[in-house]
Amino acid sequence: MDQEVVSGIGNVYRAELLFRARLDPALPGSGLGRERAIALWEDAAEAMAEGVRDGRIVTTDPSHWPDGPAELPAPQDAHYVYRRQGQPCRECGGSVVVAAEAGRKLYWCPSCQR
Repeated sequence: MDQEVVSGIGNVYRAELLFRARLDPALPGSGLGRERAIALWEDAAEAMAEGVRDGRIVTTDPSHWPDGPAELPAPQDAHYVYRRQGQPCRECGGSVVVAAEAGRKLYWCPSCQR
């Protein structure tokens, strides 16, 4: 959450992009390496452009949407980990957890994000 590096991405995108990249939220940015940092940046740009296009944040793959890709999912199906503490991970079935980090809630799957 160091605002000197990147600011304004928001808590939803932070949790969801780290999940999609299978990154441990405790990993320092300096531990990413160039290729993974670029991939994370590109995913962020694409996800935010989709959010602008759709008028809301949807980070899950359409394969996780009950009605398929024909229409956007209901809010409860729009995210992998954000605000899903105690619920099963959509990928591994493990429990999504939440913790406080720099005054913000941090959601992640300890099994998928190592």
